[in-house]
Amino acid sequence: MKSKHPKVLIPGIIAAASLVLAVGVGAQMTPQADTSPAANTSTATSMADHKADMKANCEAMIAKRQEMQVKMQEMDATLDKLVAEMNAAKGSKEPDAMEKPMAAVINELVAQRKASHAMAHEMETSMMGHMNMHGMKGEMDCPMMKTGMMGMNH
Repeated sequence: MKSKHPKVLIPGIIAAASLVLAVGVGAQMTPQADTSPAANTSTATSMADHKADMKANCEAMIAKRQEMQVKMQEMDATLDKLVAEMNAAKGSKEPDAMEKPMAAVINELVAQRKASHAMAHEMETSMMGHMNMHGMKGEMDCPMMKTGMMGMNH
């Protein structure tokens, strides 16, 4: 009888070890993606949502760029007005007539330069986020990329 135990015990141990290995390997494997029609619809919906988000983000970036262009035009108009006042003061007979208009022009230039730097930094930060949202392949769907609006020509 003692000779029967190893014959029964060894196959049992092998079967148990195989079961443990199979369960362990199964636990380590990543689950397969659900390919049911419901899962495909969910994926399609999330892709459509992502594209809609990207489009809204592009439109917001275009609007922000247009807003910045308007702001720059307003800044140019302010400088034009101050320079015209400064130039008109040239004909004055008063010795310090140019001092006040020149100071106004210089102060406006300094303020506008600081504002331009702040706008450029804000736009750069926004653009980096925008480009990250699109990813490498999504850039081709970006309206700003398609129309060449990425530059700040005004």
